[in-house]
Amino acid sequence: MSYITPEEQKASISIKGMCSQLAINLALGAGTLVIFGFLRPRNGVVYAPKQKYSSEKKQPPKIENHGLFSWVRPVMSSTDDELIEKIGLDAVMFLRFIKMCRNMFCWLFIIGLAVIATNIFGTIQDRKGFPATDNPLKYLSISYLRKKHWFWAHVAFTWIFSLLIFRFLYVQYKEYTKLKKDYFRSEEYQSSLHSRTLLITGVPTHMQSDEGLHKYIKEMLKIKQPITQAHISRKVGRLPELIKEHDQSVRKLESVLTRYLNNPNSISSKRPKHTIGGGCSGEKVDSINYYTAQIQRYEEEINHEREIIKEKKAISYGFISFTNIADAHSVAKKLEGKVHIGEPEIMLAPWPKDILWRNLTMTSAVRKTKRLTGYGIFILLCFSWLGPLTVLSSVAQLQNIVEIAPFTKKFLYSYDFITGLIEAWMSPLIMAAFFVVLPKLLRLLSKYQGKLTKSSLDRSVLSKLYLFFIINSIIIYTVSSTALDLYAKVKATIDAGNTNFKDFYKVIKEAEFLDQLADSLIKVSTFWINYISLRGVGAIFDLAQIISLIITYVKKLFVRPTPRNLKEFSRPPDFDYPVYYNIHLFFFTVGILYSVIAPLILFFCFAYFSLASLVYRYQLMYVFTTKIETGGTFWRVVFNRLIFSLIFWQSIMIGVMNLKGAHMQSLALFPLPLIAILIKIICSKRFDEQIRYYKPKTEHHNGSFNNAHHNDNISNRFGHPAFSAELITPMVHSNVKHLLRKVYNGRIDETKVRRSGMIKCMSMIKSDHNQNINIQTVEEQELDWDEQAYHEEQRPGYYVDYNDTTSVYSGTTYHNSGPPTPTTMNFPQKYQQQQYPPRNPPSELIELQHVNHLRSPPHNINYQQQGTINNTPL
Repeated sequence: MSYITPEEQKASISIKGMCSQLAINLALGAGTLVIFGFLRPRNGVVYAPKQKYSSEKKQPPKIENHGLFSWVRPVMSSTDDELIEKIGLDAVMFLRFIKMCRNMFCWLFIIGLAVIATNIFGTIQDRKGFPATDNPLKYLSISYLRKKHWFWAHVAFTWIFSLLIFRFLYVQYKEYTKLKKDYFRSEEYQSSLHSRTLLITGVPTHMQSDEGLHKYIKEMLKIKQPITQAHISRKVGRLPELIKEHDQSVRKLESVLTRYLNNPNSISSKRPKHTIGGGCSGEKVDSINYYTAQIQRYEEEINHEREIIKEKKAISYGFISFTNIADAHSVAKKLEGKVHIGEPEIMLAPWPKDILWRNLTMTSAVRKTKRLTGYGIFILLCFSWLGPLTVLSSVAQLQNIVEIAPFTKKFLYSYDFITGLIEAWMSPLIMAAFFVVLPKLLRLLSKYQGKLTKSSLDRSVLSKLYLFFIINSIIIYTVSSTALDLYAKVKATIDAGNTNFKDFYKVIKEAEFLDQLADSLIKVSTFWINYISLRGVGAIFDLAQIISLIITYVKKLFVRPTPRNLKEFSRPPDFDYPVYYNIHLFFFTVGILYSVIAPLILFFCFAYFSLASLVYRYQLMYVFTTKIETGGTFWRVVFNRLIFSLIFWQSIMIGVMNLKGAHMQSLALFPLPLIAILIKIICSKRFDEQIRYYKPKTEHHNGSFNNAHHNDNISNRFGHPAFSAELITPMVHSNVKHLLRKVYNGRIDETKVRRSGMIKCMSMIKSDHNQNINIQTVEEQELDWDEQAYHEEQRPGYYVDYNDTTSVYSGTTYHNSGPPTPTTMNFPQKYQQQQYPPRNPPSELIELQHVNHLRSPPHNINYQQQGTINNTPL
């Protein structure tokens, strides 16, 4: 066997590793796409749940053909206007962001070919050929350029790239402003109550009444716009905890019944039991009787708490609604963030479903303290991950292991294919897995800081995630890589017996430390190319939903899911905007960071964003749903991070030029960060007010849809959900309902009822042991469809359809003339007609006669009976 020098071996490892990783990724990606094309038409629950849940207006295009790639054309042919109506502005802005990055990197790569040519030509001229290296890809970078005049080309390309990106960002901001104006004028926004409502927090004790809020706005703040309603909120007490415990008991009872009634033809004589109390002294109880009694007790407590709501103490937040949207927004614009210290804070009200109710009562002083504490914890978290990432950086460059641990040299250089594969593929995979838990930690931290809404919580998580990735994955990673390189050289000198301090200093000096610091950023570009390539396969895995498919299959096969579980399996999952935005922002930052010094990465960024554009269009059209529609408010957070990325890159370029000795060239780059800041200021001044506040086209425009909900009551919409949330009812399969009489040893009345606009079959049971309970029986064809998810899709932003509910405590309505009118509506009230028709409604709805209820239903459930099926003692 011929001798191969270490340099040649390192180059072989690097090149083979990258080629192997790319080949494997291409094979995995192509195979996964084929699997997806085969499974998609056969597993609609996983691959197209929105086709089932969306209304006709929001239905994604039907894919009639079952071909492997028949889904591509309807996905790519949908226009932005069509998508806004079907998936919402938040989802469209995410897709537009990916599309912008794709187009941007396409242009940058085309121009970057000239940068690569300059680097290759300059290297040959300066070095009289290609020098030996551990990574031949460095020939395409600025690593081996020595004469300063070459760097004028890189300065020029930095200017060209910056100006091109500035244009993309400005155009995108301008187009988003137009889309946001259209969103404000949409029927959904114009007909919503929150669009003309203000949230007031930090209300002092003497103002904590409907009249107190109204007087504060009208008399103290001198607001002239007419107020329609004022509402101060009240303490919920134990209600949220009681509802949570009730739901847990219902789910436990369902699980017990599912296992116990697994055979519809017979019932076991051995009833399920479990031990309570724990330890050796625990008491063994009948599980069915125990959980049934718990449900009864919780319902009684919840009903009692809801009946005495009017007696509960008012708290420090409330809501004010106006006659039209323009008035509410003009008041918010005038007052938001401009009140004095100690006065209530005023802002536009979010969607009711968006509110984090517990944080509303937090005082501004406590919130500021927690915010500072949270930032301190976040900084500690960032730097506490330094150790694991330093180890990871050494794994990413296996030559460091050889120099630090020479005993591994024989193995690593003998099997360079395997070693290269580990270097190129495993390190990015470890890093990707390393950050899976991070968003959950940051979400808890942001919630602790006192965020008022779930959407602002998501935006805070995105901000922290991005900063965390920049600090750990780029700054610390690069510094630690450089330190490891230097340590390896110092250790080699010490091993050679040169332990004199002067020799130690000589090693550092001969290592050309400044040049080494500049090249360290270039050296790890191969790692980021591998990482982006691997994430491209991850995007295809997201499309194929292999893990979701396996988990769903395993749960159905081995876990013995309850009917409720089966229904929930079919729900469209929520799209995690902070995580997905962060991934793509991070790739943008990495791509732009290497765009001039190592331009090869531009092709991989372009390829990734092209693939992501296709994948996530399908995902958002057919699979994922937007939990809270905010009208694209993520864009401002994303835009700020893009500007930061540009300033960070331009600053790095200034530093690299100086480290390479090109001091004059670095001076030519100093205006760029200032221009980036100027672009940020211009966009903020020109567009931010338009995207935050609605302004009608005409002075007297009141909104064409405002009268559609003139009977809306803010105590309905903005009451804490614990006051009106529907308590879940235990579910069993319809084929075992005849066994319920044996389970409870009593009689059963079967009837159909309307709840939340849906016709449901209920078994109302009265046992000999006074265990009265309502159990919903579910047909086989209903198990793959969740009516709650359907209503959430139909009515985005609301907990339930509030046409079907009424407030349990007062709000005050103010008319243009005459005294204020308290509006007090107590449970129970008859449901009104559901605005959206039920899915597959029965062909005939029979007006039902009153069924003798065996016990009063919970106050949150109002039955509009449709017909008695059976009323027979069993």
